[in-house]
Amino acid sequence: MLVKIIIIFAGILILNRLGLHLAVSLLAGSISLGIWTGMTPMELLTCLYESTINYQTLSLALIVWLIMAMSVIMEKSGHMKRLVSSFTSLTKDARVVGTVMSALIGLLPMPGGALFSAPLVGEALSRVNASPEHKTALNYWFRHIWEYWWPLYPGVILAIALLNTQTWRYMMFAAPLTLLSVAAGYLFIIRPMGTTGANAESRISWQGIKEFIYEMMPITIIISSIFIITGLSAILTLIKPDISIPSLVSVIVGISGAIVWVCRSNRIAPSGLLAATLGKSNLTMIFLIISIMLFKGVMTDSGAVQGIRDELMTYGIPPILLILIMPFFSGFILGIAVGFVGASFPLIVPLIPAHDTFTYLLYAALAYTFGYMGMMLSPVHLCFLVTRDYFKAGIGSSYGYVVKTSMTVLLSATLLFFVANFLHGFFIS
Repeated sequence: MLVKIIIIFAGILILNRLGLHLAVSLLAGSISLGIWTGMTPMELLTCLYESTINYQTLSLALIVWLIMAMSVIMEKSGHMKRLVSSFTSLTKDARVVGTVMSALIGLLPMPGGALFSAPLVGEALSRVNASPEHKTALNYWFRHIWEYWWPLYPGVILAIALLNTQTWRYMMFAAPLTLLSVAAGYLFIIRPMGTTGANAESRISWQGIKEFIYEMMPITIIISSIFIITGLSAILTLIKPDISIPSLVSVIVGISGAIVWVCRSNRIAPSGLLAATLGKSNLTMIFLIISIMLFKGVMTDSGAVQGIRDELMTYGIPPILLILIMPFFSGFILGIAVGFVGASFPLIVPLIPAHDTFTYLLYAALAYTFGYMGMMLSPVHLCFLVTRDYFKAGIGSSYGYVVKTSMTVLLSATLLFFVANFLHGFFIS
């Protein structure tokens, strides 16, 4: 069974690299897997149908649709640019301005969004003696420091759904990885720039702080909704154990509230909102989400998951090798988070030890990190390509900065994993 899965997995990646859309590649992989594992045509059709109308699939599709719409509205209304500009007045260090501009744009998931932040980073670093390669590395790296856990990213939402865990729990385990990324970025990207020129526009004032807080409201609404609704769910469960609020509801409510705020504060007409929700990229992303969930459904119903477990035990192969290697290579080959999660997590999640929540989420966060670092090192990552092109930077030197920071995060995360796992085992034994 393991050999079959590896062949199917490789076939999906090869089809995608040959130009077939990942959603179509996954659909072909799902059908091939079902047939190869002996499912009858009726069993396969039933599995595909039930996976499509599943609550989890529909919730994910709705969330991704809302996220894409919000991204378009915030970009076209100038809201995101105002958010970045409002921060510019709060610091004098040009390196900090450039870094935070890239990071703030990174809060809004946009395909190739690094190209949106590149001009802002270039302007901020105009007072710094930074090479095009340095600017490329800074813009590329710090735009991606949130995507381990920020629930606006489809890859994160998909991972949470496939892990079947609560949003806030996963966020708590994955958020420290952002701190690791910031530390590695500072060590290998920011610090080598040396002394920087002051930001002449910096005028720290209460008015400037209030403007920044106001422009941050959509982000604040999303975070607040997640924690408030999660708290209400916990209270309801205590009162009546058979009542609970599905974890993805908090994200749906939060994003919906943020969209309403953005539309009202920017006077977006209903026609503008409608145009943002019906974009071609929205429909393409929804198709991808559905294809991923179909692949997950076939993996389960075909008996492939149980078959892999049995073979790993028979041959003595440590499951952790597959748990880490498959996301990494998926990320490296596909160059997109929702891609490596969709291609690898349906295969590896059933292999993650689930005897307690701490261990389960510890493995999950490390698996996501390996996939994410594979994505960051991918030569086909759109953000890296457009940033390098914008700054006219050499690929070798730019890539060198990314390799150092990525490997530092990977090694640090692995070390923290083993330390946390050891301490957890020590204290519960």
